[in-house]
Amino acid sequence: MFAPYRDVLRTPGAPSFTGAGFVGRLPISMISLGIVLLETSKGVSYGVAGTIAASFAVAAAIGGPVVSGFVDRHGQHRILPFAVAAYTVFMVALLVSLDMGSSLWLVIPLAVGAGMMMPNFGSLVRARWAYVLPGSDGIHVAYAWESILDEVVFVIGPPLATVLALQVHPTAALIVCVLLVLIGTTWLVPQRRTEPAPHGKSKRVGRPAILQPGMPLVFVAFVFIGGIFGSFEVVTVAFAQEQNATSATGVLLAIYAFGSLLAGFAYGAMASPEFHGRRMTLMLSVMAVVTLGFPLAPNVAVLAPVALLAGLSVSPVLISGTALVERIVPNAQLTEGITWTSTGMALGLAIAAPVSGVIIDSRGAHVAYLVTAGCALAACAA
Repeated sequence: MFAPYRDVLRTPGAPSFTGAGFVGRLPISMISLGIVLLETSKGVSYGVAGTIAASFAVAAAIGGPVVSGFVDRHGQHRILPFAVAAYTVFMVALLVSLDMGSSLWLVIPLAVGAGMMMPNFGSLVRARWAYVLPGSDGIHVAYAWESILDEVVFVIGPPLATVLALQVHPTAALIVCVLLVLIGTTWLVPQRRTEPAPHGKSKRVGRPAILQPGMPLVFVAFVFIGGIFGSFEVVTVAFAQEQNATSATGVLLAIYAFGSLLAGFAYGAMASPEFHGRRMTLMLSVMAVVTLGFPLAPNVAVLAPVALLAGLSVSPVLISGTALVERIVPNAQLTEGITWTSTGMALGLAIAAPVSGVIIDSRGAHVAYLVTAGCALAACAA
């Protein structure tokens, strides 16, 4: 199972750029939680803290494709330092303003600025894989590897942010987020041999990446995929509380992530790199069927294996979706195209999480799990 991964990681320069990408994107699983932990440590309500965190997340979803579009046209080594410099300034200003208890009128614009300027390291690294493995079957394995790293990011990031904010200092998580992005950038930018050549404005295909044939449907599917993730996390927290098993929350979420991690290894090693659209539809169908079991689970013991089964379809969906974008979007727009999938997921998460919260408050967690199942069915239909 591991041989295909060893083969692609022997590609010259691959271990270095994939390592830099992992470090650089670790903060995506830490920043929102870091904001909430810092604010609530100062007695700020969860509603206000969540608003600030959501402002950052939505801005990152909007700004990601814009920054990636500039990267496609001008090159990673030219755009990334400027974007990260702006991100750093906004983040430091945000951190200071949060620590000083500044007004939302100041805090939210700073959060938006930081989100808009944060680079999408996952897209940057996947574009490098496409550049060093052009037309190779190994690209499928490479995308699987990056999806596995995405899962690792979301497994270790939240606990790391929690420990830093609660055990070190309330601002420590956000400080580390700034440092990780700086380290990832400093590590990645000098690696010019694996950097995709900039395509320039004159060579760019006329229509934006999101308007390439097939991309709108892929984007919509990823919006609903993000809805699955956002609703599942929020509702699972509430479900565990309703069952008087709050300590099981982390276990349930970890089981879901472990299923995805396991499936990512297997899918990347064994699946054919062809028919990505069909495979994505098939795995979304499996996900839709399994998530119907969430609202039927009577307790944590039953929900755990259902979460494991649901997690098994996550990485294959993401791997196939990314590979499908590579087929749809011209090379001149690849970074931007891949970033649109992240934007779609972020948008879906930002919508589904509060919707699920409202339903939890009014009808309970069992009914709120219908949001998760509904998003899965909608993603399959898209």
